[in-house]
Amino acid sequence: MNWLRATLDGAGLANKSVSAALAFLLLVGFSVGFISYELTSIFALAVSVSVGAIGLLLDLLNSRAKSRQSNLAALWPEVLDSIISSISAGASVADSLMNLADEGPIALRPEFVVFRDDIERGETLVASLDALKAKLGNVHSDRLLELLRLVSEAGGGGLLDSLKNQSQLIRQELAFSGEIASKLGWITGTAKIAVGAPWLIVAMLATRPENARAYASSEGSMILFLGLAVSVFAFRLIQFLGGLSVSPRVFA
Repeated sequence: MNWLRATLDGAGLANKSVSAALAFLLLVGFSVGFISYELTSIFALAVSVSVGAIGLLLDLLNSRAKSRQSNLAALWPEVLDSIISSISAGASVADSLMNLADEGPIALRPEFVVFRDDIERGETLVASLDALKAKLGNVHSDRLLELLRLVSEAGGGGLLDSLKNQSQLIRQELAFSGEIASKLGWITGTAKIAVGAPWLIVAMLATRPENARAYASSEGSMILFLGLAVSVFAFRLIQFLGGLSVSPRVFA
């Protein structure tokens, strides 16, 4: 559940609950499986297609979260530079963040507009920072907003130095991760296609009555379930071996 919550936040779906996401996944899986069974009358194939549909949706959600986080991370040095300039000019922490609603990166302005609206409605800075952190769902924003929370609550004279260090660290991480991601992307994509291709062939073969009877038998069902187990294992192995290690959201 924690993974799904973090993935929804990372994908920009912080307003969606985990229970609603699970209900949607189960509904899609059941619907696809039901349609498959109505077309082929093969229970094992219907279960396999249902599991595959749920896995595909989760992979798409994870890909969206990673893509969004990558885009946000690329914009974050600009955010930090803007905050550093504002604080250097004498602006408060709240004012520095609210200025980003008009002067920050265009892709991030809606989140900072909501933050500005929260402050103007009388919300406390701490509560507004928590809401902003959930909307951004990014490890870099977590670090920044927790630093700003600490400064607002306890004060601190090293804020500018800390912000400059964060900016430099983020730029180094982006350069390193971008180089690796470009090399791994096409490898993992090809591997995922290789996992799904056999099931496309099975679905095409199942359209013939004699093949459908064979797959519907106990031996055929056993082969399909075994293939499903192998496919799930292979898919998880691809994610494990082809995934980049990312910094955990300690302050999420």
